[in-house]
Amino acid sequence: MSPRFLLDEHYPPTLVARLLERGVDAVGLLGGRPRLLGAPDSTVLRQAATEGRVVVTEDVSTFPAAIRDVPDHVGVVYCRSSVFQRTPAGLARLADALVALTANPPAGLGEQPVIWWLDAP
Repeated sequence: MSPRFLLDEHYPPTLVARLLERGVDAVGLLGGRPRLLGAPDSTVLRQAATEGRVVVTEDVSTFPAAIRDVPDHVGVVYCRSSVFQRTPAGLARLADALVALTANPPAGLGEQPVIWWLDAP
């Protein structure tokens, strides 16, 4: 089964649209889950778990606490902002990496609490 993604609030709706066009099941906080904007990371992760979605985030300093608070999530994908900058080129690179991840996910991603660091394709 391919992982389904919930993109954290730093990712624009254009990234979600790009993923959807490429057959990836994705929704973003911006445009898709506005009531979660500004919510604590644990609230975002809990909602993602309820929906069976993997959170995609660059919040490497704050998200570990949410992972401790919500141990029954179905995955978190960390994206380094230095690799996937929020520029048109960086977002295109991120879309490519998420499409590749969907095609070849690590075992259990989207089904159990897998933590994954995304690399550029």
